[in-house]
Amino acid sequence: MNQSIENYLTRNYYILLGISKKITKTDEETSRELLHEVILQLYSREQIKLKEYNDDSIKYYITSIMRVNYYSKTSPYHYRIRKERQLYSDLSEAFNMESEQEEFEKQNIFDILEISYTELNWFHKSLMDLYMTLGSLKKVSQKTNIPLTSVSRYIKEARQGVINDINNRIK
Repeated sequence: MNQSIENYLTRNYYILLGISKKITKTDEETSRELLHEVILQLYSREQIKLKEYNDDSIKYYITSIMRVNYYSKTSPYHYRIRKERQLYSDLSEAFNMESEQEEFEKQNIFDILEISYTELNWFHKSLMDLYMTLGSLKKVSQKTNIPLTSVSRYIKEARQGVINDINNRIK
């Protein structure tokens, strides 16, 4: 590589990084990858022919290489960076499909829970409603004038009945 191009890269790295950010219009990582790929391409070339080796012509040359690499579907940047990212995004989609399956299973359990709850008798259901609304057995006992131990036993019976019904439906 020509020494003047190498010096330009060293002196103006952050300016080129800013140009790369404008080209990619995305996050800093993508723009850094583009710039570094172009720098690697420049170093791999044995000879670079320009009419003049001043800062403006070198800047224009590097900017045009960045543009071609970013927008072309056949560029080295496309094959090394974008294709690899596509593989990782496909992998993350596979993980999302697994979470969709988990969501489906959760929804299925909630549906079974709702059915089991609606099948409770009126007494257990009304006590469970009060318990879920008021938040404590003592408050349910005070509101209904039912002894605390009895309220506790009825709530436990209702809860156990729902759990058993869910377990039977899942199997």
